[in-house]
Order: sequence, then structure tokens, then C-alpha cells
Amino acid sequence: MSIASIAALESALTAGSLESWLRCVPAKAVRSRLRHGLKLERSLIAEYPDSLGSLLLAWTFGDEACAALHAAWLREVEERGRPWIRPLQALPVPEELIAERRAGPGLSFGGLSLPHFAAEDEVVLTAPRLHPSVQRPEKRRAELVRWKWKLGEAVVEKEPQEDGSPPAYPRIEQDGWGPSYLIRSPGAPRVALPCPEEGTADAKFSADCSRLIVWGSLDEYAGGFVWIVDPATLAVVRKLDTDSPVSRVHEGGGDTMVVTTYRSGTIAWIRGRARQIPLFADNLCVSPSGKYVATFDSSLRIWSLAALVRRRAAPPEPGFGSQFDPTGDRLLRGAELLDGHTGRLVTKLVLEMGHYLEGGPAQPSLHFGTRHLICTHGGLQVWDTRSGEPVELAEAPSLSQWHSLAYDREGARLAVLCKGENTVAVHALPSGQCVRTLEFTSAGSLLAMSPDGGMIAMQKDGLVEVRTAEGELVRRCGQANEKAKRDMTPYWDPVPRFSADCRRIARRVKGEGWRIWDLASGEEQGVGEEIEAVADFAPPSPPDWKLAFGRWSVFTHVPTGVKIALPIAGYWACNPGNPRIVVCGEMLAELRAGHQASPTTA
Repeated sequence: MSIASIAALESALTAGSLESWLRCVPAKAVRSRLRHGLKLERSLIAEYPDSLGSLLLAWTFGDEACAALHAAWLREVEERGRPWIRPLQALPVPEELIAERRAGPGLSFGGLSLPHFAAEDEVVLTAPRLHPSVQRPEKRRAELVRWKWKLGEAVVEKEPQEDGSPPAYPRIEQDGWGPSYLIRSPGAPRVALPCPEEGTADAKFSADCSRLIVWGSLDEYAGGFVWIVDPATLAVVRKLDTDSPVSRVHEGGGDTMVVTTYRSGTIAWIRGRARQIPLFADNLCVSPSGKYVATFDSSLRIWSLAALVRRRAAPPEPGFGSQFDPTGDRLLRGAELLDGHTGRLVTKLVLEMGHYLEGGPAQPSLHFGTRHLICTHGGLQVWDTRSGEPVELAEAPSLSQWHSLAYDREGARLAVLCKGENTVAVHALPSGQCVRTLEFTSAGSLLAMSPDGGMIAMQKDGLVEVRTAEGELVRRCGQANEKAKRDMTPYWDPVPRFSADCRRIARRVKGEGWRIWDLASGEEQGVGEEIEAVADFAPPSPPDWKLAFGRWSVFTHVPTGVKIALPIAGYWACNPGNPRIVVCGEMLAELRAGHQASPTTA
């Protein structure tokens, strides 16, 4: 067995001799990556020690510099006979991430979302102050989390009372569209701050009030900008142009700013030089020295800005969330079509996503069928599910935000409803031709199609009307609220759902939860809020495994009680053809049970 074995690492971590173990790892870059990963995840490994082997395999997957060591670790975990997680894609170690603090016992982040540096080594997380129409002031959490990240100490404190009101002048006002305005003193006229013609701008003073920072959007969201303005003369002294509107500008020391945009990613603007960086967070701040960035997104993180700049990044490309097709043979991740069992790349899709001045695409805007992959973002686009080749449409129906759509399992039929009307048009794909129209009694806003394409359901409030593909009435289930607005769909109402065997229909409205009807007998069944637990409506799940989300993703092998955690908090989907293959935004993996030779208690 290799000296740099998993067993040897377990002993080294217990004895505090990690460096001696790392010296047996080939390649300096691999040693650095493993050192950093083990440091970042030491609390995870301490709480879930059975995770160690799976983490090492995920961190080194596909790396030729340690291929032999990775193969040895594979043999070692298999020989142990205990449950483990086999990576099908690498889990990167974020080497630009310096420290992370997750919520846990005695440390809740509930209601908190805004980080700021109180000092170079101290980050404070507070609650946002919302308008009383959104949140009553007394409902706002009056606590903060103070994290001394270099020491690893985090405490919850009562938020101190504010020392009076900030100075009323000078102040900046904004009318919603157009430029921002500077008012220097009481009674002084509003002065328009520099802004591109037809653009819209926000503005603020720098921390030392020596300059004005103006940012925003060009006309019709065609691009964005950041302008540094002299507050005395209102002259623009520095400019940054971006490909999409700028959402926020975060100022740090050392003439450093981090700029977030709506579509162009995150930009580090350091001493007048702009660099794209691989950082995606809505809530962030820059340290007083400009060396570090703190972000909050379910956990607090400290990043090295210099390391982010060195790594660089391209502007984000359009893509989709991770999901399998109904057979599990294909996997969609971003703009890549992959083999759903191995993760092998099939092809990269050429996407033409539209930019919407207002509104959006017809919904659902994505359908991954066994035959066709369909997207309505920027117009109806269709690809062959197996090959990823684009499919030409002879007749493409015109779709907008006012349409509700439904698809069959194959993606060979598309039903279109103009919200508030009672006529449904059924189109065949790939021709795009309208092959049939169905007239419903009620004028609804939500639409569903059975997996086999044999039935279509329209929902109006609590009433669901189901008809065959030929237009014959199957059943009317529930009741409509005649006082509900015909042309508005409450955002909390999902589309109705057919069961996998097409024998039942389910719908949900606010205040009632899900209800299910047998389409043959009309028998009604109340379910509540969790339809995913009902047979024939539930998504696939791996047998003998339970998955919990939270600080980490924790996989529990039920027969043995073994718990394996991964440093990922996102949603996981299971392959319908092999539910032990799971995917999330960061990783594709297979759950392995091992020989199950040594049961333990959970």
C-alpha cells in the first residue's frame, strides 16, 4: 500500500503530522491543493470522518499528476468495504478561498445577509434594513455575527444602537430612471451627476468622501458603467465600461473596487485596471487594505483578491441548471450535454439566449425530453437529446411571457395556452406545425401534459379540467374561485402534475396544499405541501441512502449508518435510470455501498 494512503492520512491528522504525510504526495501543485482542502474542511472531516476518502478522490479526479495515487486510493476504499462516494467529475478545491464559517449549533445566520469588514481580520454580518411595507422594523433581527476569521472565532452579539442620524447633507437622490442628483446643502438646488445619455445611475460617496462613485445601466440595458467623479467639479476622472448593467460597486482600500454586474460576472477594478474574477455573490465587501473579499451565501467566506485575479475568469456563459433526461442517459449542465452515467462530454450546445427589457420567456422555458431538448429563452430552440445537434423547425410558434406551455415526456409535443383564454394549441416537434386545437370550458393560466401526451390539463385557480389529446373531457377536479383575476397567476401556484402512470392529476393552490384526483373514479386525496413523498409523483431517489441539505450535503447509508459529507450545500438530482448517480451544480458522483461488512450506528 502506498505510504500516502488514506489510512496513513487518518493517523497523521490525529497525530498532527499532516506535513509528513503530504511529503509523500507527488507533485507540488497536488500537495498544495490537498493541504488547502484539508485545512478548509477540517471541521467537516472531524464531524464526518468517513468522508475523508471520498474527498481525496473528488479533489484529485482526472489529475494526471497523481493518477497512480488516485488509483491506489480507489483500491483502498473498495477494499475497506464501507460506503463511499465515487466522483465522476472533479470537485475543485477553491485555492483562492482562505477561510469559511458556516452556521452551526449556537451560530445562526437566520435573517442576516450583509457582510462588512470591521477590521482587516474581522467581518460583521448584519440584517438588511427593509422598507416597513416589506418588513416591520420590530421583525428585523437585532443581532449580528462577528467573525474574527484569522482566529476562527465567531460570536453572536446584540446589535448596538445607532449613534444618531447620519449627516443630512450632502446627499444623493434618485428618481428611479435617469441620473442621480447631488444636493450639497439645505435649500440648494439638485445637481445632476454625470450619466450616459438615456442611462440610469445610482451614486454614493467613497468612504473618505473624496470622490463620487456613479454606476448603472445604459439605455435599454445595453451595457453598464462605473464613473469616478470629482465631487467639487463633477468632472469624470475615471471610467469603466461593462457589457451589461452594473448592479453594485464595493469599495476597498488600495484604490480597489469590486464591481458586480447583471450578466457580465464580477470585475476587480484595481488602480484603474479591470480584471474578470471567478466570484459570484450578491452580498460581498472588500477589506480596508483591498487584499480580501468577504462574501455571504449561506456561509461566510474570505477570498484572496490577488488569487482571484491570478485565476481570472471569462464572462459567464448562458447555460442551464444540472438535470437528467427522463431515461438518465443524458445530463445537462450549463451549456454541456453529457453522458448521464459517466459524465463524458457529448457536445457543447450553442445557445442563443435573449435579453429581456421586460417580461421574459414563455414558461416552462426549458424541457429535457427523451427525444428533444427544448428552450424558449430568446425564441423556440430545439436540440436532439441524444446528439445535441440543433433541430430546425419548419414552423416556430411565436411565444411570449403571456403563454403557458406543456410538453410530453419525449419532447415531441408542445401545448400552448395564452393565459386567460380557453383554447390550447398542440404543436408537433420538430415540424412546429399546429396539429390540433382544444377548447376548454374554463379560461385558465396553468397547463400540463401527461407524460405520454395523451391528456392535457388546464388549471384555473382550484379547478383542473382534463381532456384527451383529441379534446374529449376526462374529468373536472376541484372548484374555481370566481373572484380570482382571470389574467393573473399567483406566483405560489405551480403547474398541475400528472402521475407517472397518467392515472392521477395533482394541483396545488395557496392555502390548500396539494390535492390529487384519480382520473377514472374521481376519488380525491388530500396531500398537503409535500407531493414528492407520494408514489408516482416522487422524483427518483437512491435506495438505502438518505440525503440532507444544510451546512454540507450529508449522505447517510441507512443499512450501515455511515455518513459521508461533501462541502456542497446545493440541490442534488438523481439519475432516473440509476438513482445512485447524483448531480448538483458542482459535482457528478455515484453512491457506493461497499461490502457493508461492518454496520455502525448512525
